Amino acid sequence: MKTMYKVMSTVALTGMILGGAVWGTAQAASITATKPQASSMVQDESKVVSDTQQEITLGVSKSLYDGNHVKVELQRSGKGLSGSLTGGHWDEQMGEYIHDKGSIRQMDVFIDGKSLHEFAGGDLSKRPSVSTSPGTEANHAIMILSDASLLGGNLEAFPDEFKLTAKIHLEGVQKPFTLEIPIQKMVNKPVVLQPNIIKKMDDLRLTLKQVHSTAHSTRIQFVLKGGHDSTILYDFFDDQGNELERISGRGTDENNKNGDFYYDFILEAPDASAKSIIMKPFTPEFKDPNAASGEFKLDKNGEIVKNYLKDLEVSIPIK
Repeated sequence: MKTMYKVMSTVALTGMILGGAVWGTAQAASITATKPQASSMVQDESKVVSDTQQEITLGVSKSLYDGNHVKVELQRSGKGLSGSLTGGHWDEQMGEYIHDKGSIRQMDVFIDGKSLHEFAGGDLSKRPSVSTSPGTEANHAIMILSDASLLGGNLEAFPDEFKLTAKIHLEGVQKPFTLEIPIQKMVNKPVVLQPNIIKKMDDLRLTLKQVHSTAHSTRIQFVLKGGHDSTILYDFFDDQGNELERISGRGTDENNKNGDFYYDFILEAPDASAKSIIMKPFTPEFKDPNAASGEFKLDKNGEIVKNYLKDLEVSIPIK
């Protein structure tokens, strides 16, 4: 009997629990980088913007658009702040997420004045994603945006240059902080490869479609055809065995008539010496061995117990 698999990348709630969040346009298969993020390219200092409300200042210290994703670094300053910019915790008794004072509670994002909810026609599967994650210290956070252009065919991408407006609500502050950020794609365009590598297992067929590489990130598109009854997740390593940090990742079957799942993962760029990235699909074990979803089973190190699917493993060329 053939084994049936459900395709998904990870649980969006993970980002919120570990200190980040996915805002507004998150899909069930969205993920967000949750480890502290280091600084990257600095924008022109003359373009640094900020807003002040109730003696708290929130500003943009750096920004980057490499053609794969937009990265905006947020910096907060002020008195009486009890936790980090992305801080909070889940309250079991109240059954809700409690934000620290001065932490990001809500974010409304616009591209050239158009809400992300309206971008690309407004369908959830066609909208850009936006997420936040912890920065290098309590007053620092990273905002990541990526378009949905690789989640199907003929989907709208970000323009090369645009005004990004973020209206950010902090816990305990009455009015939102409005930041208008000029964004321009870097001169060096991504190197685009179309490997068309196919892997098969049972009734699953995985096709590696596109790879977009820059000095800052690698964007990977693949399509999965087949059954959807068990969970499949993905790990990524360089050809030296180093695990790569995920910037974002989404998957959907809503942008094509065949019900195929299109996946779009954006990873931190590997070391310059790396020639390939290894994608390792796996099925996680659950705490309840009879469950098909729910809490994952963890090993003695607190890591998810994984069963790697060797037949679907792909060596992804990046040069």
